[in-house]
Amino acid sequence: MKKFNFSLQKVLEIKEQILESLRMEMSNFNHEKRQIELDIRNLNMKYATANTELNEKSSKSITVGEMLYYKMYMENIFKNIEDKQKEKEAIDKKIEAKRREIVDVNKEISSLEKLKEKELDKYKYELDKKEEIYIEEFVSNNKILKQYV
Repeated sequence: MKKFNFSLQKVLEIKEQILESLRMEMSNFNHEKRQIELDIRNLNMKYATANTELNEKSSKSITVGEMLYYKMYMENIFKNIEDKQKEKEAIDKKIEAKRREIVDVNKEISSLEKLKEKELDKYKYELDKKEEIYIEEFVSNNKILKQYV
């Protein structure tokens, strides 16, 4: 009997390649998210440092120009933090969409693998059946040969 051949093997392989590609994209998105979170932490530290400096200088003596400089600098940092937060939210949406894609492809692969198992079980059953018939014929032929000899 011919060797087992799953008719949808190429489809299964393509789905597995797609899954691997999606996982790589997810990894890249997660890396990007971690980088944005690190940037946000650094900006928050800059903001806190600038605020501390402003408070220290204000308690002593500060010119209007210096005060305006600190206010503009801190507003700029705050705006950068808001921008990074928006980037993070966009990345979170991409990650969630990619997660759904991965789940869908996993479901497809799972169903293909179950189908492959069923076909393999059917193939093994048919193979066993043919072997059984062959053995019965062999035994039967041996009996007939012994009778004539």
